[in-house]
Amino acid sequence: MKKIIFLLMLGSIGFSMTAAAQKAINSVHFYDIKDAAMEKTYIASIKEINAIMKEIGFPKNYYSYFKLAPSDTTSTYRNCTIGHWASEKEYKVIHDHPKFKAWADKNKDNNAVFISNQLYRRFYAAD
Repeated sequence: MKKIIFLLMLGSIGFSMTAAAQKAINSVHFYDIKDAAMEKTYIASIKEINAIMKEIGFPKNYYSYFKLAPSDTTSTYRNCTIGHWASEKEYKVIHDHPKFKAWADKNKDNNAVFISNQLYRRFYAAD
């Protein structure tokens, strides 16, 4: 009987994780950062918004920053930020939150270079 209960619990957890993963979305931003100082400022900004999202109760939502290897000869879209969102609902709640809006407004000048020349897409789990 204990084995059956354990298997049912395990199956339930697996199902709920699969269902949650299907609701998850990722926002992908491709852009170019021109110099190391600008990159440092941008990374600090990403760390700040990730901390804010945890503070307002959304620790499973965050941004990750990536860049191409120096040896890669690609001339554009050498940098990438991926937003990891637990659901469309959480994405909206976070972006509408006053603390998120304050962060965006405060970093408007620093991040504008990325936003004006970026390639942006939102990806949803395929069925």
